[in-house]
Amino acid sequence: MAFHYLWIFPILSTGFAIAAFIAGYSIAVGNNDASAWFMYISDGGAHPPESCVFGQLLNLSALFLVISSYLRHRQYVVFYGDYHLDRHGRWRTISFLLMLVGFVSAFGMSLVANFQETSVALVHFIGAMMAFFGAAIFCWGQIFLSYALTPYMTPLWLNHFRTVLTAIGTGALVLHMICEQAQPFVKTVNGIKPTEPPKDDGIQRYDKDSPFYTNHLVTTCAEWGLALAFETVVLTFAWEMRQFYARLPKLFIKEEHFVAPIITSMETTKIIQTNGNLSTTETSSTQSSRQIIPRARMTAKVAPRNNKRNEYVY
Repeated sequence: MAFHYLWIFPILSTGFAIAAFIAGYSIAVGNNDASAWFMYISDGGAHPPESCVFGQLLNLSALFLVISSYLRHRQYVVFYGDYHLDRHGRWRTISFLLMLVGFVSAFGMSLVANFQETSVALVHFIGAMMAFFGAAIFCWGQIFLSYALTPYMTPLWLNHFRTVLTAIGTGALVLHMICEQAQPFVKTVNGIKPTEPPKDDGIQRYDKDSPFYTNHLVTTCAEWGLALAFETVVLTFAWEMRQFYARLPKLFIKEEHFVAPIITSMETTKIIQTNGNLSTTETSSTQSSRQIIPRARMTAKVAPRNNKRNEYVY
């Protein structure tokens, strides 16, 4: 059975991620758990009930990112390895490694979803770094392969567009990390940076008069920018996936566990002792040996496809 809608997986990955960002932001601001202008993406998943919605949606996004990363690798294998018969190029190893990087990024997203910054901050931070840096490496790697391999599987205009988006995302990531760690936009008092105030319920909030306000605003805006840029790149993978399709996995029967009823008729000779005398008579007897057969096997319409193996399609 052919599945022609592979393009739906990158769309679902991006859609669930953006839905998680918006839902977490809206509920957190509505419950006064975070500042409307502006909050980290993770602040939308810090406290219930927004953390429940945020986590569920982000986990779904991570799942579909794993599928999209695998399909992206298989696209290269089918297009260049099978269709253009370039089976042993270095591109295959690079594509496989990029698929693993995509898995790492998706796993980082799952850590962000399941380990809140207010509960297990270290694991949450590690997950965020895996997601962000993994996404940057994955996107740049895909762009490199798309430019390097010929004939082009990806249109040049689309690859140019991805390059711009990935450059924006990477620049935003660098800016985010600098502001997060070095705090260059914090206003000093007599050349000395003031002490950062304690967090309110695990979430950092600043008034406009705070010397940390500008730095916080740049940091959060950069985080939103890099996340949206990388998610948009993932979304664009749907373009090429429209040209591919997949066949669903097949199941095979283990013959030793599924044996059909066998009815055997045979002529047997029995020795009968009558009145102390032995005589032989030919009798016809039927012996049947049956094994228990699953109900699904008995009721399903089964059509054998291959005489060499017990392969069935339901």
